[in-house]
Amino acid sequence: MCAATSTTTRSSMRRRKKYEDDDGRVVAKMNVEGMPWYCPGASDSTAPSSGEQLSRHETLLIILSSMKWAFLASAILCAFVVLFILFCVKVWFRA
Repeated sequence: MCAATSTTTRSSMRRRKKYEDDDGRVVAKMNVEGMPWYCPGASDSTAPSSGEQLSRHETLLIILSSMKWAFLASAILCAFVVLFILFCVKVWFRA
């Protein structure tokens, strides 16, 4: 039994809140070496669930929409660079 498990009391275990949207999945395992509650022999009984698989069409839509936004962001950046160069040449460096 780990130190963290032995120091908890039953009254503190009963006061733990239950959230209605909690499905019991573990986002990040906190049993890491160096933490005070680290248990080297603890089993990983909560294996990560694979979740819902996306269809081929949904995956393609996600890829295409992310590429669209990346191209839009790069086009805006390029437009600002061109406008800055034009400003420098036509207004700032005009001597």
